[in-house]
Amino acid sequence: MRVLRDLRVDPFAVALVAAVGFAMLRAVLDGRAMADNFATMDNDDILRLVMVRDLIAGQGWFDLTQYRLLPPAGVVMHWSRYIDAGIAAMIVPLSGLVGMDMAEQLAVTLWPTLIFGLSLLVIGYGTRRVFGSWPACFALAITVIWPTTGHLHAGAGNIDHHNVQMLMMTIVAFALIWPVGPVIAGVIGGIAAAFSLAVGLETLPFIIVAGAMALGRHLLDISAASRGFLLAFCLALAVAAVLFWLGQTAPALRAIGHCDRLSLPALALIAVAVTASLLAAAVTRFGALAGLAAAVLVTVAGCVLIWPHLGPCLDGPYGDLPAELQVFIATRISEALPLHRFIRDSPAGFVVFTLPVIVAVAAGGIMLWRGAGPRMALTMLWVFCLLGLAMTAYQMRSIVMAGAVVPMLGGVVIARALEAYLRTRAPKAAVIWLVLATTLIAPMLIGQQVKALLPDDDAPAAAARAACRDPEALAGLNALPPAVFLAPMNLGPALLWATHHDVVSAGYHVDPVLLMNAVGPYHLPQDDIAAFLRQSGASLILVCRGAVYDNAFARSLAAGAQVDWLRPVPMPVPVAAQALLVFEILPQ
Repeated sequence: MRVLRDLRVDPFAVALVAAVGFAMLRAVLDGRAMADNFATMDNDDILRLVMVRDLIAGQGWFDLTQYRLLPPAGVVMHWSRYIDAGIAAMIVPLSGLVGMDMAEQLAVTLWPTLIFGLSLLVIGYGTRRVFGSWPACFALAITVIWPTTGHLHAGAGNIDHHNVQMLMMTIVAFALIWPVGPVIAGVIGGIAAAFSLAVGLETLPFIIVAGAMALGRHLLDISAASRGFLLAFCLALAVAAVLFWLGQTAPALRAIGHCDRLSLPALALIAVAVTASLLAAAVTRFGALAGLAAAVLVTVAGCVLIWPHLGPCLDGPYGDLPAELQVFIATRISEALPLHRFIRDSPAGFVVFTLPVIVAVAAGGIMLWRGAGPRMALTMLWVFCLLGLAMTAYQMRSIVMAGAVVPMLGGVVIARALEAYLRTRAPKAAVIWLVLATTLIAPMLIGQQVKALLPDDDAPAAAARAACRDPEALAGLNALPPAVFLAPMNLGPALLWATHHDVVSAGYHVDPVLLMNAVGPYHLPQDDIAAFLRQSGASLILVCRGAVYDNAFARSLAAGAQVDWLRPVPMPVPVAAQALLVFEILPQ
């Protein structure tokens, strides 16, 4: 620190330039390989690009049907057109310069890089404004290096909505703790909260807690600043949520309640929360207890009133699925696993993704217990981190909630630990700082050691899966006439992206038939597999050569077995023939 001061170097400027430079360099390196690697991305990223293609080709703004899933009727997706529009806005002008294929490759690189760059600016400048330069430097280091923030949803090809959600939640968090301009901060925070809900309801617990903390702060100090923020946040959230809902929901569908997207149930809950907060703010002139009582009364009465809309949603997005599919999702889909199952299945993954959250919560709690400041700002970040940890314990996908705030709280923790060491020069303080910095910034160093101690039993199966998603192998399927495929869960979207074929199977809960087609023949016991396949609407079934499936039938096909009601389809492309096995489903 002192050396940089003597050299008149701004450490924050150095850290910000390094972080942005690293992001740009990674985008260039990873983007060059997108043509070969995009087929290996997450299914949501791949299907998002397919949806963007359809939008560019003329499919209606309000028409979220993916007609190549379960054709001819298709499947209505629960995603937001706003994300599609941002990506399409890059592809369309670029396609006139470099052609459609290269334009897509550039767009799927530029979009997540843009979102990540904005996140770096918000986290960097925001942390410096609230906590100082050195916490901001460490916050940037965490953001860039910790895989949850720097890789999971930030790299080339990550065009799903989670990176936008993380950015919006970060903005909401900063709006709450911003030291000046409470009304402007409230408006910005409310709009960001509404947009995060418009692109995906996964952030709803985060927004509820943000509103509760805004109300709680006002009840504690009943100041003009806290009142101004609360009113601005609530009104901006309510108005923006309605506008975003109107902007992406077809008029004919606005009276239908959906539990997995911004629609009547979520809007009703927002209305109750906003009404409760506004009434509480109005009656706090009679005291904090009056405000609290008003908020509780309106919340309870409002929830009773909207229960017909809200009640069915308490089962979650998978509540309408058959029990066997719910069990499969809860035990086999990594992002849907509770934390204890994730630890069992991936100890190294736990260290990399979740240990920093635990450390941030623990160290932040100790800091607060010792009276660290600014107390209100640190307390709010700590509550958000604790929420993220609790939600991650329920379902791993919720790690994005923690990812939105861990860099800021972690940056403060590391900076304060470094200050303690420089002040005392005690070996114990040095060890504490080193442990905190390692676990918060680079937990991969620990995760690699954990992984090295464990057997890699999944290596052969992983190699088979990778071979099946090779873009050259997938493109080889275009040698076959257009057909309708039944494919494993992780191949459906890739087939739509790389080939002219349609599919009847993919890992999406929006249609139980679609999900059962993806899971049933490969992972669940079937009494009459022939009848199942014949009723699926597919003419061809796809199996990865050498893959290990739970279902004995699929496992035997992958090993080379044949049955009399399936006709092997020869693959004219050698690469595809080496990785993929295609069978025609013969009629009875």
